[in-house]
Amino acid sequence: MAHAAVLEVPLYKLTPAKTIDLKCISAEYTIPLSVPERWEIEKTVMRFKYVNSSSLLENKSTLVVKANGYPIAQIKLSPVVPEGEVKVAIPAILLDPGYNNISFAVSQHYTDECEDPCAPDLWTTIKVDESFLRVEYSLKPVPLQLSAIPEYIFDPKIFPHGKVNFIVDGLTSEELVNYAGIVASGIALRFDYRQVFFTLSKDIKPNVDNILLGKKEFTDDFLRKNGIELNENSGPLLKITHLPLEKTVRDPYHALITISGEDIDQVKLAAETFAIMSFPFPDSDEMKPVKFELPDVSQYSGRLMLVPDKKYTFKTLNLETYTFKGITPNPAEITFRLPPDFLVKQNQYANISLHFAYGAGMRNFSVVNVLLNGKHIRAVRLDSEYGNIVEGYNVSIPTHLFRAGTNVITFAPVLTPTMGSNCEPIPIDNLFFTLFDNSTFIFPPMPHLVELPKLELFFLNGFPFTRWPDGHESLIFIAQPTSSAIASAFNIMGSITQKNGFPLLEMKIGFRKPDEWDGEIIILGSIESIPDDLKELAPLKLTKKTSVPYPVVKSWREKKPLLSAGK
Repeated sequence: MAHAAVLEVPLYKLTPAKTIDLKCISAEYTIPLSVPERWEIEKTVMRFKYVNSSSLLENKSTLVVKANGYPIAQIKLSPVVPEGEVKVAIPAILLDPGYNNISFAVSQHYTDECEDPCAPDLWTTIKVDESFLRVEYSLKPVPLQLSAIPEYIFDPKIFPHGKVNFIVDGLTSEELVNYAGIVASGIALRFDYRQVFFTLSKDIKPNVDNILLGKKEFTDDFLRKNGIELNENSGPLLKITHLPLEKTVRDPYHALITISGEDIDQVKLAAETFAIMSFPFPDSDEMKPVKFELPDVSQYSGRLMLVPDKKYTFKTLNLETYTFKGITPNPAEITFRLPPDFLVKQNQYANISLHFAYGAGMRNFSVVNVLLNGKHIRAVRLDSEYGNIVEGYNVSIPTHLFRAGTNVITFAPVLTPTMGSNCEPIPIDNLFFTLFDNSTFIFPPMPHLVELPKLELFFLNGFPFTRWPDGHESLIFIAQPTSSAIASAFNIMGSITQKNGFPLLEMKIGFRKPDEWDGEIIILGSIESIPDDLKELAPLKLTKKTSVPYPVVKSWREKKPLLSAGK
């Protein structure tokens, strides 16, 4: 049984840039390429388009493509034919499981004599939005070890997305569907940023990993019908087997994971253990959870969420001490999240205290640009020709420039060498800027106040259902509990989990109308299945064809002629 596949993905899906601009006499840009441990790479080909300055010297200007630092292609940059398309084969031996670096590096010049190292004529652009990566691979057999679950089976390096099917003991048991939702949330958390799609069926779904969940009587009977013999066991159980297709046929490239218990409480214990277990799973094919203790959680916590008025080091924010080298080195960044219901006040500032060092012999207009969410807000000047070590350089950022949800602060140095005389070689080895990870960041306290409804806050991080990161006081009411509706609930929970970074152990799924629910509610179902009194509460009139009001005025400049036209 062979499981081979071909995947072609646009290159812009692997990097946030639509184009890569390589400037100055030398520059390099790196695109991360993830290779799942589950894949056996057979062949990888990258096709990309580029355009370069027509002022470049062909005999001194080269574009080099590297895989993990190894040159795999060289392209002469011609002023006569300044555009081109290149097809590069990336040897499979250079691609290791994990994250690999595909780099574009240029060395470019416009004269044989003295030149400005960052003259406007020195540029090459990679057209990422018109480039593609084609990967041919086969699947490796799934190890029959529970330890393969976190990083092998539910691996965020799998692209373009993950797929998991659920087989649940009946669709009428709210409790079992709730525990399946907890498992789905835990799976989505392990896929991290990678989108995962959940389906629900009564039997094995081939060519995807399957989750079998229910009480022991149901799961044992299901496994025996599919030719899987069980050891004598009691209590809660987590077990992994190869996916059975028939009684005597197994798919070794996909897994069936069983989550069961003798009663409903044991199923809950097994499901919660599966979802949030942080220490390594055993190397055996099954385990029996004994006890599970939920960690303490607080409101407005979760992955990358900042606590106001708390000082964070850059190391805590996942930016360790880093040295930038060369004229235009790759930038570095810190990423964090702010509660979406912050009421931002005027005349308040977030403060960054930078500790850094830089080299001697640079021109005094070398700078480190500080960007917030891609917008320039400050330039730190490196003005000592002798180099320097600086501690506590303060950068204040008005809080109104931040946005609800995810924010990114970027540090992008531009290091300029001193100009040589009489065409002396321009030294660039001394061009460095080291940012130390004991630099700090602090965001001032803010009140929580927001006017609802604001659907965009839900898409930011699942607000208001994630005020408690575990989904406490939140309910998904499924008006018509079909397989597709329940799978949709799992997908909603998975999406919210990935935004907030914490499994939704306390979010409930219900099939009965929530007349006395004191909390947040998501109502899921067709228009006909939703009770009329609940439809009346919606901000829109819900019909089979719903008219959504949309503002026709986009700016004050546009408003005046629209108003005058109505007179």
